[in-house]
Amino acid sequence: MPKDSNEAIEKRILSTISYLKGQGFTSEQISKLMHDLLEIPSKEEIKVPISVFKNDYLGSLENIVKYLRENLLLSFKQIGKLANRNEIALAVTYRNAKKKMPAKFVVEEISPYSIPVSILKDRKLSVLENIAAYLKDTFNLNYHSIAVLLNRDDRTIWTVYQRARKKKK
Repeated sequence: MPKDSNEAIEKRILSTISYLKGQGFTSEQISKLMHDLLEIPSKEEIKVPISVFKNDYLGSLENIVKYLRENLLLSFKQIGKLANRNEIALAVTYRNAKKKMPAKFVVEEISPYSIPVSILKDRKLSVLENIAAYLKDTFNLNYHSIAVLLNRDDRTIWTVYQRARKKKK
């Protein structure tokens, strides 16, 4: 973001804070309001379109982090909270993904399938295991369909799903 626009935004925020103080809001109330506005609403499920997996460059987590960071403009702290991951590790993942694929995702293809980020909270399963199990169990897709959606080999999806089933038992 250009420095000029940062300064303009800062001026606007300071002006808004002054206005709120003039209306009788305390510093604590303003701080809480700002904090609440920056938080992601928990009732709104954040989903990643399946089309972001249609590349040969990135791993599953790299695809997800890159999409959430660039397309949804989420911070690493927000992504970490959603996916039960360390924000520093997510920043490294994003940096690596950016090196492999500098271009931003263009989501053109409309698909009935999307991956809710909340499924990644289960740390017993790998990211790919979580995604494959979600697609198989929720949409009852066959292994080949999942493989096509995730740009993977059919045998990989079968293996990953079998591992996920064993770990869930």
